[in-house]
Amino acid sequence: MKTPSQLKITSFVCAMLALPVASLPALAAYPEKPIEVVIPYGPGSNTDGMGRILINSLRKAMNADLVPINIDGAGGTIGTAKAAAAPADGYTLSFNPVATVTIQPHLRPLPYGKDSFEPVCMVVDNATSITVAPDSPYKTMDDLINAAKKGKVVAVGGAPGSIPHIVQAAVAKAYGVKFVYLPAGGGAKAAKSVLGGEAAFAADTSAMSTTHGLRTLAVLADKRLPELPDAPTMKELGKDLNISIWFGLFAPKGTPDAVLQKLSSGCQAAIKDPEFKNAMDKADFTVRFMDRVAFKTFFNKEFDANKSMLDLIGVKGK
Repeated sequence: MKTPSQLKITSFVCAMLALPVASLPALAAYPEKPIEVVIPYGPGSNTDGMGRILINSLRKAMNADLVPINIDGAGGTIGTAKAAAAPADGYTLSFNPVATVTIQPHLRPLPYGKDSFEPVCMVVDNATSITVAPDSPYKTMDDLINAAKKGKVVAVGGAPGSIPHIVQAAVAKAYGVKFVYLPAGGGAKAAKSVLGGEAAFAADTSAMSTTHGLRTLAVLADKRLPELPDAPTMKELGKDLNISIWFGLFAPKGTPDAVLQKLSSGCQAAIKDPEFKNAMDKADFTVRFMDRVAFKTFFNKEFDANKSMLDLIGVKGK
């Protein structure tokens, strides 16, 4: 027969075993070691720039060590696949643009899909644009389209299936022309191709002009952008095209709710950091925050909607 002391110990142990994992002290102390944030594009890309801005402010907001890890290749799918396959413990995250997580899985067999992630937060939503070199002979969209009607015009952007690829395809379809598409690994490489004369224009975020010194012919947005007041919208030009590139933080599927909530709350605090705001303004990145609940709903809708968009513009997938 157990003594009263033994009964108390047994009751305490049973109570502790009955607690959900998320409430244990070890998890409450998260993070206890550095958190790796996979950026699935190379240094100098738009994704890299935004990711590092967020990481810098998130370090302060969470009082934690976050380490950016660039894993470039295959339109962002190599790094994204590695992050999705990581242990679901909150110590490997990924900072992704829309295409890597809601478009690429529709185009080819990948080791990840809609159910491979836990959305943590969305922080940026930038309009897309058509940009040319500062000394380009194309001064307007009409100039560019007329050239495409007469001969070969090269467009540059991300890998097939990226938003830049879809933007140029949507513009081509709207105007009844065809462009030759040159895949590049991110905004910096695309800008280099335009400035070097390899491509006539880039289809990418609206930040291409201020970040890389390109000239904007049009933006694919509902209204003109404050940072590009002279650039008409496609709607003004008679083509109702509105395509944006959003970016968000993701964790592998199965990451505990307590960890996701701590990360989401950290994001919400990070975007209020004056240094974050200044860096985003300087780079012309448009901040749009969603916490993990709102972002999960948004992500699921975007995943399905982008499949429909691919079908609409004739981009064939798997």
